[in-house]
Amino acid sequence: MTPGSRVQLPAAPKLTDGPDLLLRLPLVDDLDDIVAQCRDPEFQRWTTVPVPYQESDAQTFLKRVDDGWRANVARFVIEHQGRFSGTVDLRFDGLGGAEVGFGLAPWARGKGVMTRALRLVVGWGFELPGIDVVYWQAQVGNSASRRVARRCGFRVDGTVRGLLEQRGERRDAWIGSLRRGEPLTGEPDEPVPGG
Repeated sequence: MTPGSRVQLPAAPKLTDGPDLLLRLPLVDDLDDIVAQCRDPEFQRWTTVPVPYQESDAQTFLKRVDDGWRANVARFVIEHQGRFSGTVDLRFDGLGGAEVGFGLAPWARGKGVMTRALRLVVGWGFELPGIDVVYWQAQVGNSASRRVARRCGFRVDGTVRGLLEQRGERRDAWIGSLRRGEPLTGEPDEPVPGG
């Protein structure tokens, strides 16, 4: 791949590992749950969603999903037990890599949903030709994100000062990686530095 080249994304698939979990494109019917997730203080703490979050922001998000599939971003809705429960995406860099991003609604947390969803998406991403590595990053202190990444096989490679921007401020971040062929199962939970 040449720098900035586009990944040939297939039509958006539906991914599942059982009857209670489905990864799919978002629907207009998800709007109220998207708003509720993005108004959750814990979700806002670790993400760059607008604060305050309005219904118009959710409508913009729904439009961007379609645009993303045309611009190297594969974004999936996580449906757990028939309800919108969050999102997970891969942002392809055109150089054989992708960055993963994910967020879970409060009503789905603590059930292993995100670990399952992340394994599905990363496994699907590695099936695409030329994708060799997936990166994960999160603000220092976001221990839940770090636990999910490690459970999915990501090796936390370190801390980078000022790596992320959130609402006009620089934030330190943890960063990790997972290469094609490495297992999508990880290590037991570890004591989390700075978290």
